[in-house]
Amino acid sequence: KIWQQNLRKSLNAWEHMLHNLNPNVYDLAYIQEPYLNMVNLANASTLSQYWDVIYPSNHNAKTERSQTIMLVNKRISKNNWHIIPINSLNVMAIELTGLFSKVRIYNIYNPRESDHTLH
Repeated sequence: KIWQQNLRKSLNAWEHMLHNLNPNVYDLAYIQEPYLNMVNLANASTLSQYWDVIYPSNHNAKTERSQTIMLVNKRISKNNWHIIPINSLNVMAIELTGLFSKVRIYNIYNPRESDHTLH
């Protein structure tokens, strides 16, 4: 099950999401405009207990702020998923493998005032 939400960079929205993002219910969380702390990371005291936090491939290589992150439930074996490298702070993807074969899931943030993510 996937949780998807635009947090509009809000700490309150981030905390509300973490409170409601039950790791026994959700497998993935796809976040647009995440709340990031002063060192440009998503953090919470219990986050790493249940979730692997995935940033865009070039998250630390650019001065601009990442507009997408993914949370992957630690119940999903790292042998069953991998990051698909994409040179964008607005687009991310992972590929999941299993008995169902393979599936790629994309997390895309496209700002209202621009369509540069699409080109």
